[in-house]
Amino acid sequence: MEKLEKFILSVKYLPTILYFGSVGLLIYNFEVEILNDYTKTLLIIIWCYLTYLGVKEYEKKRKNKS
Repeated sequence: MEKLEKFILSVKYLPTILYFGSVGLLIYNFEVEILNDYTKTLLIIIWCYLTYLGVKEYEKKRKNKS
């Protein structure tokens, strides 16, 4: 998991694209119903993982400030 985390954080806009892209697809899916259950589940997992990474980075920066 650390390799995946380092890769995601090393590309400048990748976390933002993955985070808001997955949320955008899920919101769009409520109206159009284009995604199956497996794809929705994968997008939710991606969104949760990126939220976890964001909180982890925020805490790391907060500790370094103090």
